[in-house]
Amino acid sequence: MTKAFCFFARKFIAPIVEGLVKETRGLENIPSGNFILASNHQSNFDHLFVPLPIKERLEKIHFIGKADNIIQVLFAGWIYWLAGTIPVNRKAKDKRKVLEKAVEVLEKGEIIIIYPEGTRNRKQKIMEGKTGAVELAIRAKVPIVPLALVYKDRKPRKFPLSIHIGKPMYFEGELGYENLRSGTERLMKEIYSL
Repeated sequence: MTKAFCFFARKFIAPIVEGLVKETRGLENIPSGNFILASNHQSNFDHLFVPLPIKERLEKIHFIGKADNIIQVLFAGWIYWLAGTIPVNRKAKDKRKVLEKAVEVLEKGEIIIIYPEGTRNRKQKIMEGKTGAVELAIRAKVPIVPLALVYKDRKPRKFPLSIHIGKPMYFEGELGYENLRSGTERLMKEIYSL
């Protein structure tokens, strides 16, 4: 994230958002180095809460965010730039450039925030996760820290919410579909167990 945006977020956004958090569990699970933070995604407000546990490292955070059409790019482009977001067109067949950029970011010692479901999940059950988070972890040789946002009520999403952080998960092996799919299923189960 840009320094100006980090200053604004710490001084003005964080104090308001922290007032909507009932509890944060598992802060001791956050590594000191680089990692991927993978969270469930239920609301447009999630982007404000997921970085809270690592707000002292905002300058190192990069979201992976959707940019599927020109309207999204025009509307969110300046926010993406300020927040250091890596845009992904979910409709594109080849997302290699996104993975390559994310690996570069992680190799610089920075942090990626990703929503493995790939979209907001408004249902009561787990959606099938996309395999990109696990592939990124294997390629960059970094752990994934699972995080769950637990809203007071799910219909509609109500505050206060709780933030539950799990232990770092390590993935290795081939980049073949079976290994990526089984790793993703393990990650999704862990997020939803939180």
